[in-house]
Amino acid sequence: MTTTFSPLGIAAGLSAATIWGGAIAVTRLAVSGDASLGPTDIAMLRFAGPALLLLPVLRRAWPRLRQVSPWLLALLLAGGGAPFVLVAGRGLSIAGAAEAGALLPGTVPLCVVLVSLLMGERMRPLRLAGLAMIGAAVAVIVLPAIMGGTAADPAGYLLLLLAALLAAGYTIALRRSGIGAWEAAAFVSAGSIAGLGPLYVFGMEAGVLAVPLRDVVMQAAFQGLGSGILAPVAFAAAVRRLGASQAAAFGSLSPGAACAGGFALLGEVPDGLSLMAVIAACLGVVLLARSSDGAGAHHRAAA
Repeated sequence: MTTTFSPLGIAAGLSAATIWGGAIAVTRLAVSGDASLGPTDIAMLRFAGPALLLLPVLRRAWPRLRQVSPWLLALLLAGGGAPFVLVAGRGLSIAGAAEAGALLPGTVPLCVVLVSLLMGERMRPLRLAGLAMIGAAVAVIVLPAIMGGTAADPAGYLLLLLAALLAAGYTIALRRSGIGAWEAAAFVSAGSIAGLGPLYVFGMEAGVLAVPLRDVVMQAAFQGLGSGILAPVAFAAAVRRLGASQAAAFGSLSPGAACAGGFALLGEVPDGLSLMAVIAACLGVVLLARSSDGAGAHHRAAA
């Protein structure tokens, strides 16, 4: 079934973008400062609760998951699970929330479309224009730091771009695997805890012990419920109804939420270039959303 316009898919994409944009600021708040959480703490707070709550879903979905290609499952876990959070968290400890908003969710559509082009998907001019705007947003952030020769910022930017590449792999794998939204969330959460949990408990110093309890509770609630369950389920619904390319495009609306969250939580006022990047990324996603060619929307997973 081919879908070119789906109000429910658009609403789901907007919801996921808003939650993930806010998560950038909340994660930045957690990993910055003197008494801060580390990326591993964030990963555990994000996936421990969902892994437990969604365990019944995972048990029911297990026979179906065993039929999915191991490579697709690996991409799902890497791009939606602990590896993504660890890479993004480290990048956010260096780069600001507004910059991360433009670089991380802003570049996911570029990566998704690049893979789609390699798979033979055709691009209309309006979509190419939107991609050009998003590419310009990335250039506005990255090129000045590279040209200026600063050591810390480019490292943070490269980590955020790597996280975007992982997220693009998750988006493609989610579409091609055919598994449902709740099944994907359950698998990613359980897989992340199974891989990271033993290392965290026995081999790492837990940062949660040095952080006020109210901060840990706030992070656990937002990371676990918002980023761990609600956003992945909403995004999976958007992929199912709009296709991988169109759903990923909504991620480029996250820079606005990240910029607002960075100002509200951290008092980070973006400079002129960062603000230009946020505006360019948002304009790019508007153009992408208007390119209703239906490309990439040929797959509808069973609910």
